[in-house]
Amino acid sequence: MIQPNVQPHFWQRRWLLHIRNGELVAVLVAYLGYAILYWLTIYANTNFAPDAPLFFAKQISVNYGVRLLLTIPVWWLLFRQLRHWPLQYRLLLHLPLSLLYVAAWLWGYHQICDALGIGYMTGSGVVWDLYIPFLLYLLQFGIFHTYEYINKAQEETKRAAMLQQLALESEISALKAQIQPHFLFNTLNSISASLPPEQERTRELIAQLADTFRFALQASQSHTVPLADELDFIKNYLALAQQRFGERLVVRWDVPDALLAKSIPPMLLQPLVENALEHAVGPSIHPVEIGIKIRENAGRLRMEVSDTGPFVSNQPNPVLPETGVGLRNTRLRLQRQFGTTLTIHNNQPSGLIFRLEVV
Repeated sequence: MIQPNVQPHFWQRRWLLHIRNGELVAVLVAYLGYAILYWLTIYANTNFAPDAPLFFAKQISVNYGVRLLLTIPVWWLLFRQLRHWPLQYRLLLHLPLSLLYVAAWLWGYHQICDALGIGYMTGSGVVWDLYIPFLLYLLQFGIFHTYEYINKAQEETKRAAMLQQLALESEISALKAQIQPHFLFNTLNSISASLPPEQERTRELIAQLADTFRFALQASQSHTVPLADELDFIKNYLALAQQRFGERLVVRWDVPDALLAKSIPPMLLQPLVENALEHAVGPSIHPVEIGIKIRENAGRLRMEVSDTGPFVSNQPNPVLPETGVGLRNTRLRLQRQFGTTLTIHNNQPSGLIFRLEVV
């Protein structure tokens, strides 16, 4: 199912360091709350001089402002750059980062206070300037990790619900698909039985058509098939195409018998052959050769479907426009199942070569 392209809500949009606006505002509000709470605590436990409230407001603003500025790059490192690291490694990384955070805060805080002429604790009071930032570091990053865990749990729940829905839709589609092939095969058998004996060639074509449909149905229920079965299917498919293109279609096979027992994903070569028929044989008024070559190298099967069609490109790696889903689906299957890709090359003197590898 294709989801509509919906613009994310303002709070879900990302601005600074790929942080959601909502997350950034939440951190800013939290720091503002920390600062106000700290100021109220001092106000309630200290006999202020007339100008003391403004003094402590400036001091606390510098204090928490520097902490906030230092929090953002640490958060970006742990939750963006290193988000793929296992959690235990990121937790261990907090030890040096917390010490660096406290040291950088203390230096920056003192530098800004000196520049603004604001006093700060010295002597034994510096212990509190080390303890409180360290405690705040542990508190806020503990909250960040909890928030990340909750987000991942919600995403897993959504993914599980989506997979369940897809499984239900696939089950319904499979039930429908069980009806359609029986109808198709019965119809083909009826047509074949109604033909007179002098049209035996037509009867053979109908039988080949039924075989191609039967293989496609069986392939949809299997993860792999023997290479020999896949090639028999391609031969039937090309035999039907031969009736359409006649002498314009020439097929060349280069597949060692020793590889026929190998297993491959079903319907892997058919989109490539179909593409060659439509884009190479179809537009040409001259004979076009379609070649199917398979070799084994280092435990991998290298497959090649080539044509000598009219396509000529000056680019070393031509890109053929994909008007259908065949080539795109083949690329996706290779990437997801084997980590390989479908490559396109120029053939000589004209035409294209499609190459792929499976393990």
